[in-house]
Amino acid sequence: MKNIVKNIGLFIIIIFSCVSVFFSLYSKDYEAKWRDLTSYASFFENRFYDFRMLQTMHKRKPHPKIILADIDDDSIKKLNSWPIPRTKWAEMLKKLRGYGAKIVAFDVFFSEDSMTCNGQNPDDDLVAAIEYFQEVPNNRVILPYNLQVGGTEHYTSIPDDLYIFALTTKVGGANYEMYPTFISDSVYPLQKLIDAETSLGFIEATADTDGVIRHYKALAFPYGEVHVPSYGLTAYMHWIGEFDEYDDPSKMDKIFKTQLDLSTAGGKPILKTKKGDIELNLKGETKVRWTGGEETYKRIPIYDIITKDPNDEELKNLFEDALVFVGATAYGAHDLRNTPVHPMLPGVMVHMNFAQMLIDGYYFKPFKESAKLSWLLLIISVIILLLVQLKENPIYDLAILVVLVTVLFYADTYYFVEQGYETKLFWCFFALTMCYGWNTIVNFYMANQDKAFLKNAFGNYISPELIDEMYESGHAPTLGGTSGIRTAYFTDIQGFSSFSEKLSATQLVELLNEYLTAMTDILLEEKGTLDKYEGDAIIAFFGAPMELPDHAQRSCMVAHRMQEKLLELRKKWVSEGDKWPKIVHDMRMRIGINSGDIVTGNMGSASRMNYTMMGDSVNLAARLEESAKQYGIFTQVAKETVEMAGDKFLWRELDTIKVVGKSIPVTTYDLLGLKETAPDYLKELSEKFSAAILLYKAQKWDEAIELFKVTLELEYMRFPDLKGVKTNPSEIYIKRCEDYKKLPPPPEWDGVFTLTSK
Repeated sequence: MKNIVKNIGLFIIIIFSCVSVFFSLYSKDYEAKWRDLTSYASFFENRFYDFRMLQTMHKRKPHPKIILADIDDDSIKKLNSWPIPRTKWAEMLKKLRGYGAKIVAFDVFFSEDSMTCNGQNPDDDLVAAIEYFQEVPNNRVILPYNLQVGGTEHYTSIPDDLYIFALTTKVGGANYEMYPTFISDSVYPLQKLIDAETSLGFIEATADTDGVIRHYKALAFPYGEVHVPSYGLTAYMHWIGEFDEYDDPSKMDKIFKTQLDLSTAGGKPILKTKKGDIELNLKGETKVRWTGGEETYKRIPIYDIITKDPNDEELKNLFEDALVFVGATAYGAHDLRNTPVHPMLPGVMVHMNFAQMLIDGYYFKPFKESAKLSWLLLIISVIILLLVQLKENPIYDLAILVVLVTVLFYADTYYFVEQGYETKLFWCFFALTMCYGWNTIVNFYMANQDKAFLKNAFGNYISPELIDEMYESGHAPTLGGTSGIRTAYFTDIQGFSSFSEKLSATQLVELLNEYLTAMTDILLEEKGTLDKYEGDAIIAFFGAPMELPDHAQRSCMVAHRMQEKLLELRKKWVSEGDKWPKIVHDMRMRIGINSGDIVTGNMGSASRMNYTMMGDSVNLAARLEESAKQYGIFTQVAKETVEMAGDKFLWRELDTIKVVGKSIPVTTYDLLGLKETAPDYLKELSEKFSAAILLYKAQKWDEAIELFKVTLELEYMRFPDLKGVKTNPSEIYIKRCEDYKKLPPPPEWDGVFTLTSK
């Protein structure tokens, strides 16, 4: 249940973050009602992106030929007029032609006729100045108009003049049209100014949901008819010379090369310019890659331009081939915008930043690439975090979270942002921190519950290490009696009753404590469950209460390690001199192992119970330990266990027997050691003893005796200190063969030997 709850939570966090990445990139393409629902994604991400963008913005230098003719407070004061008279604009245009300016883009509306004075209309002066300025080849004056503005009237159809400036549109495959809009007739330029062959570009500033202007509307689709360029885009196209000459002089003398591609697979309009392709949303917008704020670009007050000497060399050098934006920075002009670079940036500088972005070819990557990168960073970082959290080490968890956040932040800020990716790093961090927090909370809560339960239930008879392992595995034990294939394990010290005759009670306790501690440690390290101690005997089982798929192999490994450990203890006791009698120096233990259907659980009375095992397989394991002494071996293992333990161990088939109290025969094996470390003579013993057993079962007594005599020498090599002291399997089989030679077994004999004692 813990894993289900945890994984569902992680899944929800990751899916929510990935969906938020999508909404953050594409929400502006939706209708208003859907934009309101998905705007949360951009609200959180945008300011974080602004912060990262500002870290490297200072590296970009403003273009020296993008200049602001500044309607500042001082100019308004010195000219003593607001709005600025059109005769003054005419004077400024004439001066700018003399200074060598190439493009003059007015962020000033000329939508109303000037008042005639003394029979002269100032508008005529401005028209004449525009024509004079544009006499120079490739010079151009750009006038703004506005799209639909709330509370104002708009044209019922697109003005004819705008068809001249419509971009050619390439449509292939699905036709993805941008959202249509309207054109305000309240600030549309005077016809006489348009007739002077000025260029037109619309102005629209729409803030994001947090009130900050980050996007620039590059194209509009008025009335669903043609696509027209914005004020900044028009200025860029003229300044960079992105147009071709018409062959037909009856038409307008120029046509823009810039093209709108509506054939892209992702359904996004692509603005194809000389410097590259810009992917727009369906509102015709792109995000601005900012160069700087009010102090970034060169600003010349309009008063200085109007009043300076026409031959001023400094201004000639400054304005030569320049793109001049005419706009207001005066606070009284009410043209201040909240932008990422400044909360009160003059609106004209939004256009200047956009124009420089186009001139530099400093475009954003397509939305798909930013989305893919964001999802990739999110998924990879979360996977790394979750893999580390599998260790359930809080220090590692916190460290990897800090490392991932730091690496992602610096990689994105100083590489991906610079490369034009709109990486949604906020949602990457959100996914990381939420996954970290969710995992930590769930693990902490469940750890307290699980550990308390396990320790209360099993603390009296299972080691703390096993309890921790059961908790980490996520498999809580089942209380009560349960049946399953498990392995029973019995071990006993050979001839222990004699020890009490040779040792004092204090020595006996000391010896047993050292022996049982060493053996129990091995048992617990291999995930065995200690059932009980019976004097010197250790009774244990494998596979409960925690399931162990390799319980048989583990039991055999414990047997091997215990025999090796006892050899080390004997050497230690010998090294302690006279502290221990010879019986201790020669201590041996017998082990019996059997796998089968075993019941484990709480058994006993209501007032006192014990977690133990029961079953016929348990009884057989006990009999194998007891009968091992009849063969002179120390580890006797049932065939079922051998088959389940795999090929890691070196065996020899010992016998097929009926133990006391059992009618069904069982084949048993002697554990010789590990295959990879066993000496050659043991491998030879295994091979030749198995061959001798086959001869024995085939009743070829003489041949079997000869081969058992060979294995007998190998037995002595295994335990040289027991030669002549204790019998061994080869000796037993030699005697059996000799007996059967004298008194052959009955015709129905199947090789089974019935033990008559334990």
